[in-house]
Amino acid sequence: MAAEQMKGMFDRVLRNKVRMGNFETTDKDLLSIRSIMQFPSSPFSVADFCAGSGRALEVLIENSAGVGFGIEPNEEKYLELRSRVPHALFGGYEECRISRETFRFMYLNPPYDSDSETSDAKVERKEKRFLRHLLQYVSVDGILVYNIPRGRMTKDVVNMLVANLDDIRVYQSHDDTFHQVYTIGRKRKEKFIDRNIVKRILELMEEGSDLERLPMLDEPLYKVLPGNIMPKYFRSSRMDVDQVREVSFNSGLTQKGMEWTTPKKPTVKLQPLLPDKEMHRVLRMASGRLNGKVGTGSMLHVLKGIVKKVTVKDVQELPRETIITETEVYKITFRMVDKFGNMRTIQS
Repeated sequence: MAAEQMKGMFDRVLRNKVRMGNFETTDKDLLSIRSIMQFPSSPFSVADFCAGSGRALEVLIENSAGVGFGIEPNEEKYLELRSRVPHALFGGYEECRISRETFRFMYLNPPYDSDSETSDAKVERKEKRFLRHLLQYVSVDGILVYNIPRGRMTKDVVNMLVANLDDIRVYQSHDDTFHQVYTIGRKRKEKFIDRNIVKRILELMEEGSDLERLPMLDEPLYKVLPGNIMPKYFRSSRMDVDQVREVSFNSGLTQKGMEWTTPKKPTVKLQPLLPDKEMHRVLRMASGRLNGKVGTGSMLHVLKGIVKKVTVKDVQELPRETIITETEVYKITFRMVDKFGNMRTIQS
């Protein structure tokens, strides 16, 4: 009994390690996948939406024109991912906004668990949910590589793969630790299920069937198309500090704001559309809109305007009474320094 409990505990720990993404694809498998693909010489998009540390993406696009896009919810692994691929998002794919039918090549090694294996659970298995949600981001004629344990390749998953992919091939991993299998195919525009292909794949998944291991080829089987390296949407609702800084700095609103608030030539940049009166210019200077360098040549100086509210008391003496009236007014003060170091203060 104790041995069975220990075995059960070990199995749960093992599943948890896989669930947390600690089991990453071996380099031998990745290099085999790479040999099956013909990458273009011009830039193309490559995505991994359960990217872990980014090692798989790094190996897949090394020495190619591939531009990597990765998503990872684990903060420690995300920091590794960010150092390996140019476009990395922190969080789950559900928290991200992504352009559909974009990526030319997608590698998908989804998490999975046993929480929803019973018919009573009524919860869609993780690996199936990942496939269903993420297929929409693969471009038409894009290549999908889907990596899950052999026992997870059930009929519902196979149906989904066959409905969306043409030219499907299935291989087993070189590493038998978790009995991983790779389904590779090209996404088609229209969905269609060929029952003969479904039957063939399910027969390959049966115990004892002879499933070919990932080959190392000299001649590739799939041609990856170029392009789609600048999707309209690829951002997460959970940003790190560096991402917030970059997004803010590159924002068109930020750029316009900087041009308005820190102009190179304030006297030219901040002129109103219609000719203003002298009082208009005074108010603009007093409100701080013309702070900084003003004028050119001998008239160049630094201006600082200050507006303060003061109370003015008016005393009116009448024969039988004294009337005191208090009025709030705004006092305008300018301080200026010219290029020779002369300082002046002007008050209204």
